[in-house]
Parts: sequence; C-alpha cells; structure tokens
Amino acid sequence: MEIKEANVRAKAPNKTDKLLLATQICLRIAATATAMAAAWVIFTANQTVEVLGMSFDARYSYSPAFKFFAYANAIAFGFSLMSLFFMFFARHALTATIYFFFFLHDLMMMSLVLSGLASGTAIGIVARDGNGHTGWLKICDRFEKFCNKVTVSLSLSYVAVVCLLVLTVMSAGKSRQI
Repeated sequence: MEIKEANVRAKAPNKTDKLLLATQICLRIAATATAMAAAWVIFTANQTVEVLGMSFDARYSYSPAFKFFAYANAIAFGFSLMSLFFMFFARHALTATIYFFFFLHDLMMMSLVLSGLASGTAIGIVARDGNGHTGWLKICDRFEKFCNKVTVSLSLSYVAVVCLLVLTVMSAGKSRQI
C-alpha cells in the first residue's frame, strides 16, 4: 500500500473575503464601542432635584428595567470585545465552523441587548409620558438631565443592536459552508 501525500494548498483569500473580514471587524468595533458607551452613559445617569424643599433622586439603579438594560449592555460590551480580539488575531484561520460560533455569539448578544433595550425603552416611555390609567406621572419634565442621558444611552444601544444584527446575518452567511 502506498501512502500518497495530498498536495493541499490553502486557498488564498480573495478580495471579497478581505472586504467581508474588514467589514466584520469594523462592525464589531462599532458594536463594542456603542454598547460600552450606552452602558457608561446609563451607569452615570443620575440627577437630584428639589421640589417644595424635598430632595428627589433619579438613578438607573432605582428601576429593575434600567438595571437590566445597563447590565445587558455591559455584558455585550465584554463579550463583543472578546470576539473582536478573536476575530482580529485569528483572521487567517477562520473557517465555516468558526463563523458558526460567531453566528451563535452575535445572535445571543443581539438578543440580550435587544431585550435590555426593550425594557429600557418601555420604562423610558412611561417616564416621558406617564400612564394615566395606572396613575403613573411623567418625570421627565422634572428630571430633564436624567431623561436626556437615558435617551442617549437608548439611542446608542439601538445602534449596537443594528450592528449586531448585520454581524449575525454576515456570520450566518459565512457559516453556511459547514
């Protein structure tokens, strides 16, 4: 029996693969930066106002929905940063299987940020408009600085979700070759 060595040469990346990799790295940087910025803004959002001689505070930690939103963005920042490093340092060894794991990662991070965003947006709307049926008063007319920071944080998180959605679709497309 003769043993023949296969003369397998690694396929050189074409221009489309390089463009796809550069786009993924840019989108991962954008998702990481916006998730970090959203978490930072919501963590630092606080305001104290005085009404009729009494002091009232508004902080993200007073609402479980805002806490979930803040922690979801912080977790997404950490995991997106790890995937960015992995993508950057392992860019020459990316296979369809690795892209499948990126797909799962991007899908989970997008779902986490989207669920935190939904809870933060719901409470933000109640804070802005109130709810007459339940007797909840709007607070954004008194806590303008706090509400503006929450709005900025929610907007940044929407950008992160869009970046993660595009990354999920791109990773799914590259992992089809399994």
